[in-house]
Amino acid sequence: MADTDKSVVRILFNLLEAHGVRRVVCSPGSRNAPLLIAADARKRLETSVVIDERSAAFVALGMAMVSRRPVALVCTSGTALLNYAPAVAEAYYQGVPLIVISADRPLEWIDQDDSQTIRQPEALRNFVKGSYSLSDREQCDRPGWYETRIVNDAILTALAPKQGPVHINVRLSPPLGATVEDDDADDSPVRMIERIFPSDVPDAATMKRLAADARECKLLVVAGFMPPDARLNKALAAMRRMPGVAVVAESVSNLHLRPEDYAADTLFCSLDDDERLKLAPDLVISLGGALVSRMLKEFLRECGHRNPDMRHWSVGHNHTTVDCFQALSCRIDADPGRFMSALAGRMTHFDRTAPDSSLHDCRYAALWHEARIPAMRRMARIAEECGWSDLKAFDIILDRIPADANLILSNGTSIRYAQILKRHIPHAEYCNRGVSGIDGSISTAVGAALCYQGGETWLVTGDTSWAYDISALQSLKSLGAALKIILINNAGGGIFRFISSTAVLECRERCFCADPELDSRSLAATFGLAYRLADSAADLAEALQWLAAAPAPAVVEVTTPPEESAAILRRALRMT
Repeated sequence: MADTDKSVVRILFNLLEAHGVRRVVCSPGSRNAPLLIAADARKRLETSVVIDERSAAFVALGMAMVSRRPVALVCTSGTALLNYAPAVAEAYYQGVPLIVISADRPLEWIDQDDSQTIRQPEALRNFVKGSYSLSDREQCDRPGWYETRIVNDAILTALAPKQGPVHINVRLSPPLGATVEDDDADDSPVRMIERIFPSDVPDAATMKRLAADARECKLLVVAGFMPPDARLNKALAAMRRMPGVAVVAESVSNLHLRPEDYAADTLFCSLDDDERLKLAPDLVISLGGALVSRMLKEFLRECGHRNPDMRHWSVGHNHTTVDCFQALSCRIDADPGRFMSALAGRMTHFDRTAPDSSLHDCRYAALWHEARIPAMRRMARIAEECGWSDLKAFDIILDRIPADANLILSNGTSIRYAQILKRHIPHAEYCNRGVSGIDGSISTAVGAALCYQGGETWLVTGDTSWAYDISALQSLKSLGAALKIILINNAGGGIFRFISSTAVLECRERCFCADPELDSRSLAATFGLAYRLADSAADLAEALQWLAAAPAPAVVEVTTPPEESAAILRRALRMT
């Protein structure tokens, strides 16, 4: 096939292939013509074209989240690059490897009133692990050496143990559309640089010391958002059977444990201060990313404030030292699955060889269990007895997501309802909780659907998130993603009707909730989505049966009463 005549671009895309990149999300443009030509010319690269750069970046994010492989993004010069910022920031805080490639004008034309020229190098510096610059003009007297080094370094940085996005800015001069045939390209063989990391499990002596310490404590394991990890799941299933260990996992932790292990908010809103403090740990081990549950974070901070001897071990690869609970005592830079598997093995060994431990008869796990069961029964009773509302709708929805589905949740109330309702999670569950923005949820789900072959991908989104990302519906249609959408239409930002800072404001509906008032039926018809409306519990049950059987893409719009929904949720969480 015809390839670009720009050797720097050929080197770039040859190395992307060599390092295992298999998907490229491109947006049309003129200055990036050599980049698009090169992406299209490589048989091992699957190229998806998304017109809107903001949507394109979230599509790539969804692909990389589900495939767990790096995805490249390609845009033209000017403000196109800036549209990547929200998704790139999310990727940075989620640890998702995106290779951002922007075309740029020659240096001499920047700030010279030439079209589509801005200062692009390091434009994303606060949200990427590294910023790199290339040019189609030779950088040294050994052709290709500098370009090879820079591209290898960028990709290796993105794929380091704490993965994340990088930005490669490529200055390109006319002619932009010139091509060469494969046989005429004079590239030397691709020189891929390998990076080998040492084992990230501490040595045997350190593991023995840590396990002995953990075994003698009331240990609470807290899990935030993570990709699925069978080894970690097995390790935590073993640890939660120990009398001195309790586990609190959020729904997006992708751990398949007991329903009670996800019930943090359900539990804490049911307890008074004295009852909460009985659950205070001596040691907290945190896994994964930022927590959704404000109640859980406040509980752990209060425990540390009342007990200065409480310790916190943070396990995982982080960009910086994270002390969210204000009690950090040990930062363990290790793969969570491997570390917790080794820790569980050591603790189990101690139980067999030293049964006279001072905490052998500890009831810490039992205390958590005894507190959770009535709290969960209370929430289940509220969900069963309440009238038509967001809570009732989510109770029905979350019980009917197929077990083999990937579930994508938008931010706002969608992820919060998933936190408080008792259930088993499906195959995997994702939400953009790195920076918790509501933009890009549909686009992220589109990318996720394109990379998941084991079942269906379902998105549950609010109407405000839906409105933010309408351009993603064009991508959904053009890319043929098999996505099923449940749209909760509660007349705008429902979260603002129950949080204390905005719930009683006179300008709440106009300035905060801001009902988008979109005709979703017409939008679905425009973009070729099958559509069904539900405005009652009975309608919703039937609509979900229809959605499960319908060919994707399809959408069920669920209309709920806004004031009643907020009032029911406030009562459920005892905020009134």
